[in-house]
Amino acid sequence: MRCCSRNLYWRGAFGLLAFSIFAADLPFTLFTGEGMRHPLPAAMPGGIAVFDADNDGLLDLYFPNGAPLPSGLKSSPAHSNSFLHNDGNLRFTDRSADSGLAGSGYDIAATAGDYDHDGLTDLLVSGLDGITLYRNLGNGRFENVTAKAGLDNHGRWSVGAVWLDYDRDGHLDLFVVNYVQWNPATERACVVDGRPDFCHPRFYQAQPNALFRNNGHGSFTDVSKAAGIAAHAGKGMAAAVADFNADGYPDIFVSNDRVFNFLFQNTGKGTFEEVAFDRGVAAPASGDPPSAMGVDAQDYDNDGRPDLIYTALRDETFPLYRNQGADFQDAAVSSKMGVLTRPMNGWGIVFADLDNDGWKDLAVARGDVLSPRGARGDKVREPLSWFRNLGNRQFALGGNFAAPAAQYRGLIAADFNNDGCLDLVATALAQPARVVPGRCPRAHGWLKVDVREGGAQVQVGQQWRQVSATQGYASSCQCPLHFGLGLAETVDVRVTWPSGRIREWKAVKPNQTLVAQP
Repeated sequence: MRCCSRNLYWRGAFGLLAFSIFAADLPFTLFTGEGMRHPLPAAMPGGIAVFDADNDGLLDLYFPNGAPLPSGLKSSPAHSNSFLHNDGNLRFTDRSADSGLAGSGYDIAATAGDYDHDGLTDLLVSGLDGITLYRNLGNGRFENVTAKAGLDNHGRWSVGAVWLDYDRDGHLDLFVVNYVQWNPATERACVVDGRPDFCHPRFYQAQPNALFRNNGHGSFTDVSKAAGIAAHAGKGMAAAVADFNADGYPDIFVSNDRVFNFLFQNTGKGTFEEVAFDRGVAAPASGDPPSAMGVDAQDYDNDGRPDLIYTALRDETFPLYRNQGADFQDAAVSSKMGVLTRPMNGWGIVFADLDNDGWKDLAVARGDVLSPRGARGDKVREPLSWFRNLGNRQFALGGNFAAPAAQYRGLIAADFNNDGCLDLVATALAQPARVVPGRCPRAHGWLKVDVREGGAQVQVGQQWRQVSATQGYASSCQCPLHFGLGLAETVDVRVTWPSGRIREWKAVKPNQTLVAQP
């Protein structure tokens, strides 16, 4: 296992703080299937699912993987999706062969959630030719129940999905993010700076997303048309779920590639209204839709309202929208994120308090969309970066994590060794996945709240988080919610479930995990 290290520094309230971060390769290498013709799907894989598959208190890893193109069919163990069991102390064992999760097609994303309420986390895998539902059998094995569950994405190319209870009936429903129509028989040859490269998304036709209602007995019904989702075709790259307007129902934001974004506002009557223009998130203030990639929705300024950020490509910045209640404010300039991210290409992005100071920072997986074999191949690899939340609605570039520059895609922040510091795991095209152990200040306390019902809201002191497994690009984390507490000696905790039930804890001491069940 190859490792590397580097010291990162920032100046805070306690002077100059320093810590070392080590990046180590994991036993999984992302296969893209890129060839001389540069088929578009080869630029897109790299999702991650983080979840505790066997309820042993340690978070496991699942990596969807590509396949040869244009067939899109796995034909070698090198194309297998990978399931890594967490053995503790940041050591993982590959259990892919016996898990039933190897897959057969070109897979891109994975979304974790317990759709059947049996206490075991299941997986929804998105890919080039549709979606696959794997039910957790509880013995280290998973069963493909897609047909039995009645899930049919009609062969559309999906790059992600979100579990949510949109009708608040207590069962997890499924929203599927669909990208563009791709046909290898009609794939055109594109040129960038005089050499073959991936084609621009303008050459591909948009697709509608899909919504499946959980019937409560292991099956689903496609309600995309009835709910108003199918009426809107886009080029979806990722989705984030939160109750953006505080009416008690989860809404869905979809980042679209070079076309206007969607914000599907839940009416509470089984339908959604698309209100991205009305709420100010269809595009940045410039009015020009960027190459919107991964997205996350959490409250970065501790005002109780979930905000939005998504990544994009160089010169487009990473747009940040501050939730003001009735609408959103484009905060790219005021937050400094606009100027900080203009020279960057981003994919995965997560709000995560990396220094446990009580303010959610940002971690970003960077890398260009262009081919390393193309005319700009020497510039496509970029580092993993983080932006420190200064607590005044502004961010500062904290530095780059000590992982080799690469074409990073998926990114998740989670505590894999249960030491109270958030670690990072990231994927990169044609390279091993990497884990970066966290090194947070020991003077800062932390608290985890394990509440797995999507849509629940958790308040810890002045901080808020909304429960949603999906994060960033093509990735998900069915994990306890992590809160940095700084120097606080105690903190009050409040969990509000979609049903309206509330549970409170008073004067909770730091450095422990609370389990919250409705």
